[in-house]
Amino acid sequence: MSEPARVIQHGHVAEETGAASGIGLATVEALLAREMKVVLAAVDDERLRAVSARLSDAAGEVTAVVCDTADETSVAEVAERTLSAYGAAHLLFNNAGIAGVGDQWGGPIELWERVIGINLMGVVHGIRSFLPILEEQGVGHIVSTASMAGLVALPGAGPYNATKHGVVAISEGLFLELQATGSSVGVSVLCPGFVKTDLMRKEPERIDTPIAAIMRDVLQGGVENGVPADGIATAVVDAVDEGRFWILTHEDMRSAPVERMQRAAAGVNPPMFGGE
Repeated sequence: MSEPARVIQHGHVAEETGAASGIGLATVEALLAREMKVVLAAVDDERLRAVSARLSDAAGEVTAVVCDTADETSVAEVAERTLSAYGAAHLLFNNAGIAGVGDQWGGPIELWERVIGINLMGVVHGIRSFLPILEEQGVGHIVSTASMAGLVALPGAGPYNATKHGVVAISEGLFLELQATGSSVGVSVLCPGFVKTDLMRKEPERIDTPIAAIMRDVLQGGVENGVPADGIATAVVDAVDEGRFWILTHEDMRSAPVERMQRAAAGVNPPMFGGE
C-alpha cells in the first residue's frame, strides 16, 4: 500500500476557522511558513482584515472570508470561496470556539444554543462542507479543536463540556469511518489545556451565579497564564505530518482522562473539583 500524499506542503491549501487570533492565527502562520496557501475565516471582520493585510505584506498567500461557523450557509460559502480562489482544499482546521460562561441552568437557553452553534455545529458544518472536496481529490486532513474539557468535565461549564466532548466523539467516529472505507483523508482532534489566547475576550465581566463566576475566574486565570499558541500550532502541524489522531499538548494533563476512566471502571464517583 502506497504512502498517503503529504497534506502540508508547498502549494497546498488550508482553510482555518477562528483564524484571526490565538491558536488559529498561530497555526496559519505555521502553515504559511511551510508555503501553503491559507483561507482565513473568522467572524470579526475588522480583526480579520488586519491579520490578512499583515500576512499578505509578509508575502503570505492568504484569502480572508468573514464566517459565522454556527451558520451552515456561511461555512458552505467559505468552501466555495476556497475552491474559487485556489481550486482545491487540502487541510480543514475547525478551530472557532467560545467559552460560553453564564448561568447554564437558570439563565436564558440562548447560552446553550450559542455555544452549541459555534463549538459543535461549526465543526459539523465544516466537515459537511469540506469532506466531499477532500474525498474527491483523494488527499486531505481534518483537524478539529476540542479541549481537555472534551476528555474530562468541569463544573459550571455544561455547554462547553458538552460541545467539546461532542467534538472528540465526532472526530473519533469520523476517523474510524474513513479508515473503514479506505479513505485517504486523515482526521485529528486537538485537546489542549490552557493556552494564552483571547478566549475570554467576549465573555461577560459580571456573572451573578456563584459557580459560573468561579469558573469564569478559573478560565480567565488559566488563559492568562497559558502556554503560547505557537507551541500548539507546532503540535498541530506535526500531528498532520504524522497522520496522528490525538493531539494532547499539555503533558501535565495527560493522566486526567486516564484516571477518569479508571474511576468509571471501578464505579468510583468523580472527586471534588480541585481535589484528589
